Amino acid sequence: MRNLHTCLAALFVSAAVATTAWAADQSATMKVALLDVSSVMPAGMAGYGMMGQGMMGNMMHPGMMGPGMMMGGMMSIRTDKASVKTGTVTFEVTNWSRSVLHEVLVVGVDNPFAPLPYDYVQARVPEEQIKIVGEAADLQPSASKTLEIALAPGSYLLICNVAGHYAAGMVTALTVAQ
Repeated sequence: MRNLHTCLAALFVSAAVATTAWAADQSATMKVALLDVSSVMPAGMAGYGMMGQGMMGNMMHPGMMGPGMMMGGMMSIRTDKASVKTGTVTFEVTNWSRSVLHEVLVVGVDNPFAPLPYDYVQARVPEEQIKIVGEAADLQPSASKTLEIALAPGSYLLICNVAGHYAAGMVTALTVAQ
């Protein structure tokens, strides 16, 4: 019985430490990385070879790509945390690409798992049909921007709305909690 109490006490302390660590990680600064194939290719290789401009152009054709048809990491948005506290959030956004322009839109959503409306002809999310609460537009390769947004509790998506990029996987969820 004593071992059981010792184990339960250790479990309780571990849970308290984990909860405290999670709460401490809810800081108001979020690092955002915009990634594509050129981000991980050796210098001088971006835009050439099998995954060169011609192939990327064909892969991004609106008839071939659409929401839900993600390319398994071809393009992505990565953040250092999945949730933050309510209030002003500072997004430190970096385009790690060596050759591709990207952007970040912060979009308020009811359901982060539901696809956004999509215009297949333009290969983009129609911005007039979504609730954009902040934007870091036209980030050239290797460029960074800082974006500050006052966020209410709820669900958000971070997306890149350059033609074809949302459909290629440049979307990630963000939860804002009190």
